[in-house]
Amino acid sequence: MPREPYQRCSQAIFEAWLKPRIQGNPLIDSHYGMKFETLTEHDGYVESELIDREGVTHVVRSHYVIACDGAGSRVRRSVGIQLDGGPVPGAMWLIHFKSRDLSRLQSQGQFWHIFFTSGHALIAQDEVDTWTLHTPIQVGASVDHLDPREAIYQGLGGEGPPFPIQVDEILVTSVWRPMICLAEKYASAGMRVFLAGDSAHQNIPTGGYGMNTAVGDSFDIGWKISAVLHGYAGPLLLASYEQERRPVGARNIERSGVHFEVHSTYVQWSRDAPGVITSSTPEGVDLRERVAQLLRERDGENRDLGIELGYRYSPSPVVVAPQNDGDEPKWTERTFVPSTWPGSRVPHVFLRDGKTSSFDILGTGPEFTLVDFTANAAFIEVFEPVFQARGVPYKVAHLPDQTHVRTIWQRDAVLVRPDDHVAWRASDSIPAFSVKVDEVLDIALGIGSQGLAKTLAGSAGTKQHFTSTVGVVPVEHVQGLGEFQR
Repeated sequence: MPREPYQRCSQAIFEAWLKPRIQGNPLIDSHYGMKFETLTEHDGYVESELIDREGVTHVVRSHYVIACDGAGSRVRRSVGIQLDGGPVPGAMWLIHFKSRDLSRLQSQGQFWHIFFTSGHALIAQDEVDTWTLHTPIQVGASVDHLDPREAIYQGLGGEGPPFPIQVDEILVTSVWRPMICLAEKYASAGMRVFLAGDSAHQNIPTGGYGMNTAVGDSFDIGWKISAVLHGYAGPLLLASYEQERRPVGARNIERSGVHFEVHSTYVQWSRDAPGVITSSTPEGVDLRERVAQLLRERDGENRDLGIELGYRYSPSPVVVAPQNDGDEPKWTERTFVPSTWPGSRVPHVFLRDGKTSSFDILGTGPEFTLVDFTANAAFIEVFEPVFQARGVPYKVAHLPDQTHVRTIWQRDAVLVRPDDHVAWRASDSIPAFSVKVDEVLDIALGIGSQGLAKTLAGSAGTKQHFTSTVGVVPVEHVQGLGEFQR
């Protein structure tokens, strides 16, 4: 387990923090209040049609477009990319509300989530006054005649009587359909439009993988587009985006379905025996123990560190495969093994000062970072002239005295990409002066990548079924979708 305490941040809070920083960044032109309509991909550029609040149409020409427009992505539809997967049984009524009635809400103690055997779920968004309740409903059911406050009381009561609280304000309500689906492709035919976030993959909130997976998408495609636009990378670097990120998306959304199945199991047990779960009868004691045992044995929702931290891009056409380097570390959903095996996210280790993280020594922009643990900076000596000759942004970190970091990082030199994943690491059997630096950079920058077309052809267009979904259903045919999903 990580030594540092976990932190969580509601997406609503994070976006409120992020927005003024976007608006204040001189490198970003932000245009809020614009609605995307459609796009056309041309040879060498993309034209996007946007409409402002006054109804005026604007046509924007760009080299590339990244679809960060959510589950109902118009960008994805514009380039004709389909989704695999489908909905899970039932629908949800979301009620987002304010309440400072903590003596009632936290009568059982402080919490992040409360899952009820009735199928309701309550989320503490800030543990101060903002909460979200999800109420299970039938697909197609109307909630127009229902009182959100009464629904809150009913939900908090679980299978017992309503549990009234002081609700200060109803912020928003909406009906939505839990979906698990994955885009057949992450890039358009012309390789100028890329999907990221919910436009590429949709999962149930169980596990909390949605936004975290989306950030990984954006980090991956962002630095790659930058490298190509600045002329020091090849077009195969962009093609590698799907190769690296689609397997991560598939694995994460599948795991969210596994977690959902756990909740569905105990909810169904309770429905099969109405009133028993809260009774003091032997049957009630037995059912509660069955639920507890289920949650003890299948507790991956908050403990699957392999999903959250341990994924690696292996194989990847833009990661230099290790030669004679032993066996790749075993990956499981449960465990995180810090490693610099190529394709891994580099391990966090505090340097000797106890304050500086190994991440603090890495580049914070488009730079590749060469971390060299040798006494004489032997690898920096051979890499630096090549970086300069090729115009590749770089940073070097010479750490000859950080032996404990070297132990965990495992090699004398590690080349770290702008997204903090390992592009290459030194071999214990090859001295620095024998490293073919140009070949390393050709692969890392998508100039000399091998086997890409074959691997991509084998991954895209495959119909997939995910745990908890009801068959494989085209999203356009799914009933009961929320407005944001359509």
